[in-house]
Amino acid sequence: MVFIKAKAGPAVAGDPESKFTVQYFDEQGNMTIRSGGSRSWRCNNPGNLIASRYSTSKNRRSIGTAGDKTHRYAVYPDYETGREALVVMLKGSVYSPLTLRAAIERYDKANPKYIDAIVKITKLDPERTIKSLNDREFERFWKAIEKIEKWAIGTEDFIEKWIISGVHKKKGVITEYLIQTSHGPTWFSKQDAIELALEGRLHATVVHLKTDSYYLRPTFGSNPFELIT
Repeated sequence: MVFIKAKAGPAVAGDPESKFTVQYFDEQGNMTIRSGGSRSWRCNNPGNLIASRYSTSKNRRSIGTAGDKTHRYAVYPDYETGREALVVMLKGSVYSPLTLRAAIERYDKANPKYIDAIVKITKLDPERTIKSLNDREFERFWKAIEKIEKWAIGTEDFIEKWIISGVHKKKGVITEYLIQTSHGPTWFSKQDAIELALEGRLHATVVHLKTDSYYLRPTFGSNPFELIT
């Protein structure tokens, strides 16, 4: 499954706000919700990179951001893209001239013991610069960051976005919608269909009238709903 967009969702009931969920969307509009596990897994961001001009740039192929009131993080379509963002950043002009100690202080100023954990895992001299590391040493370095940031798999819930294939009308007004659900075609009342659309479950546009009522219309560029008699 290829994700093309992502955003933060509410935390699961009982969890703190910092345990936000992440909603991923594919090309068909289907949604996958990641909850539980680690923040790095929920965001496909193994380095837990904060959302920035770098981490969310076109070259890094971020598909959104997610977070709480304190921090927002870049979200990537998969683990490989998130790992690449971490590796490229560490190899870049900002980080590569720094010593491991200085780099980690810049990476996470709030955790003074971070560098001690890096040294314990990698056995590298913290006063060496990143650019002095050979390929094998550099791999140990970024993998140590991933290990400290943690990658714990949680729960994924898949929510399919359905299509309206037909309507019933009474005196020219739509009263029911035929929706192609995962269980097969099913008739829904107008109100129930509108509620599904408001939840983002239908390929349809919700129109809010000045009379404070709602109706559905096809998404832009789609064919009109078919009248079924």
